[in-house]
Amino acid sequence: MTLTDLGEKVYTKALTYLNEIEEEPTGFPMSIVDFVIEYAVNESHFPDSFTEDRIATRLDRCSNSLAMACVEVYGRAGSEGERAHSENSISRTYDGAWISTRLHDVLPNYVGII
Repeated sequence: MTLTDLGEKVYTKALTYLNEIEEEPTGFPMSIVDFVIEYAVNESHFPDSFTEDRIATRLDRCSNSLAMACVEVYGRAGSEGERAHSENSISRTYDGAWISTRLHDVLPNYVGII
Protein backbone atom coordinates (compact mmCIF):
# COMPACT_ATOMS: atom_id res chain seq x y z
CA MET A 1 0.00 0.00 0.00
CA THR A 2 1.20 3.51 -0.78
CA LEU A 3 0.21 6.82 0.80
CA THR A 4 -1.69 7.57 -2.41
CA ASP A 5 -3.71 4.35 -1.97
CA LEU A 6 -4.39 5.30 1.65
CA GLY A 7 -5.47 8.77 0.57
CA GLU A 8 -7.96 7.37 -1.93
CA LYS A 9 -9.36 4.99 0.70
CA VAL A 10 -9.74 7.79 3.27
CA TYR A 11 -11.29 10.10 0.63
CA THR A 12 -13.87 7.45 -0.29
CA LYS A 13 -14.76 6.81 3.36
CA ALA A 14 -15.15 10.53 4.07
CA LEU A 15 -17.37 11.05 1.01
CA THR A 16 -19.46 8.00 1.91
CA TYR A 17 -20.04 9.36 5.40
CA LEU A 18 -20.98 12.83 4.14
CA ASN A 19 -23.39 11.34 1.60
CA GLU A 20 -24.99 9.10 4.25
CA ILE A 21 -25.77 12.05 6.50
CA GLU A 22 -27.19 13.83 3.45
CA GLU A 23 -24.59 16.57 3.62
CA GLU A 24 -24.08 16.44 -0.17
CA PRO A 25 -20.53 17.72 -0.28
CA THR A 26 -19.89 20.00 -3.19
CA GLY A 27 -16.34 19.79 -4.35
CA PHE A 28 -14.92 17.88 -1.38
CA PRO A 29 -11.21 18.56 -2.04
CA MET A 30 -8.55 15.88 -2.03
CA SER A 31 -6.25 18.49 -0.47
CA ILE A 32 -8.06 17.97 2.85
CA VAL A 33 -7.16 14.28 2.76
CA ASP A 34 -3.55 15.12 1.86
CA PHE A 35 -3.43 17.58 4.76
CA VAL A 36 -4.81 15.05 7.27
CA ILE A 37 -2.49 12.26 6.11
CA GLU A 38 0.55 14.53 6.21
CA TYR A 39 -0.48 15.62 9.71
CA ALA A 40 -0.84 11.97 10.77
CA VAL A 41 2.56 11.02 9.36
CA ASN A 42 4.26 13.93 11.13
CA GLU A 43 2.49 13.36 14.45
CA SER A 44 3.24 9.63 14.45
CA HIS A 45 7.02 10.23 14.48
CA PHE A 46 7.80 7.26 12.26
CA PRO A 47 11.47 6.23 12.27
CA ASP A 48 13.51 7.21 9.23
CA SER A 49 13.93 3.51 8.45
CA PHE A 50 10.18 3.11 7.71
CA THR A 51 9.31 2.83 4.04
CA GLU A 52 6.26 4.50 2.55
CA ASP A 53 4.58 1.08 2.39
CA ARG A 54 5.15 0.47 6.10
CA ILE A 55 3.90 3.94 7.05
CA ALA A 56 0.78 3.58 4.89
CA THR A 57 0.08 0.13 6.34
CA ARG A 58 0.31 1.46 9.91
CA LEU A 59 -1.94 4.42 9.15
CA ASP A 60 -4.42 2.19 7.32
CA ARG A 61 -5.32 0.73 10.72
CA CYS A 62 -6.84 4.09 11.68
CA SER A 63 -8.31 4.97 8.27
CA ASN A 64 -11.79 5.50 9.76
CA SER A 65 -10.42 8.08 12.19
CA LEU A 66 -8.50 9.77 9.37
CA ALA A 67 -11.72 9.95 7.34
CA MET A 68 -13.57 11.51 10.28
CA ALA A 69 -10.74 14.03 10.68
CA CYS A 70 -11.24 14.94 7.00
CA VAL A 71 -14.97 15.41 7.61
CA GLU A 72 -14.15 17.59 10.61
CA VAL A 73 -11.77 19.79 8.61
CA TYR A 74 -14.33 20.03 5.77
CA GLY A 75 -17.10 20.98 8.22
CA ARG A 76 -15.01 23.74 9.72
CA ALA A 77 -14.60 25.62 6.45
CA GLY A 78 -14.42 29.31 7.25
CA SER A 79 -13.19 28.83 10.79
CA GLU A 80 -9.79 27.28 10.10
CA GLY A 81 -7.24 27.92 12.82
CA GLU A 82 -9.86 28.94 15.39
CA ARG A 83 -10.47 27.27 18.72
CA ALA A 84 -13.80 29.07 19.16
CA HIS A 85 -16.21 30.76 16.80
CA SER A 86 -19.34 32.84 17.43
CA GLU A 87 -21.73 34.12 14.83
CA ASN A 88 -25.43 35.06 14.94
CA SER A 89 -25.68 34.02 18.62
CA ILE A 90 -24.31 30.56 17.85
CA SER A 91 -21.05 29.65 19.58
CA ARG A 92 -18.81 26.73 18.70
CA THR A 93 -15.75 25.54 20.56
CA TYR A 94 -13.27 23.20 18.92
CA ASP A 95 -10.88 20.70 20.49
CA GLY A 96 -7.95 21.90 18.38
CA ALA A 97 -7.12 24.75 16.06
CA TRP A 98 -6.91 22.57 12.92
CA ILE A 99 -7.56 18.91 13.69
CA SER A 100 -9.11 17.54 16.85
CA THR A 101 -6.56 16.38 19.39
CA ARG A 102 -8.65 13.19 19.75
CA LEU A 103 -6.96 11.97 16.55
CA HIS A 104 -3.74 11.61 18.55
CA ASP A 105 -5.34 8.84 20.59
CA VAL A 106 -5.57 6.52 17.58
CA LEU A 107 -2.40 7.40 15.70
CA PRO A 108 0.59 5.11 16.08
CA ASN A 109 3.36 6.89 17.95
CA TYR A 110 7.00 5.97 17.59
CA VAL A 111 9.55 7.52 19.90
CA GLY A 112 13.25 7.23 19.20
CA ILE A 113 16.01 6.66 21.72
CA ILE A 114 17.06 9.82 23.48
